[in-house]
Amino acid sequence: MGLFKKPTKILPRITIEGIDVVFDPDHNWWEFSYEGTGFITFESQLFMPSREQLDGILSDVTALRSVMLDRLSKGWSDWDGVKMDDGESYQINLAEFSTEGSFEVSWSGGASWGDMGIEFTILNREILHETWGD
Repeated sequence: MGLFKKPTKILPRITIEGIDVVFDPDHNWWEFSYEGTGFITFESQLFMPSREQLDGILSDVTALRSVMLDRLSKGWSDWDGVKMDDGESYQINLAEFSTEGSFEVSWSGGASWGDMGIEFTILNREILHETWGD
């Protein structure tokens, strides 16, 4: 170990019902993974949904996935060189879940998408709002 080497930074981490939740200071958010899906919140106070609530969220996302993909495909149809099935992925933002019961599915990361992201706000298995932005 070098004399001037920085020590490894340990990120704040808590475990709730076997789910590891980490605070990421680079993004200034709490994050965790459940059943292979990434969840985040930018709120300073983490509200952790129960496993039953997380299962409900994942069920809603599964039920609405084809609708979201259709909207993404239609939205990109006017953009030259942008395509679907280009490495895009999503994560679920829980910022409004504790107060409104809604959550956002944030799509990004397609190789041809640049820094564009698309968010779908979902409540009671219905898409309430769609936002495109970078």
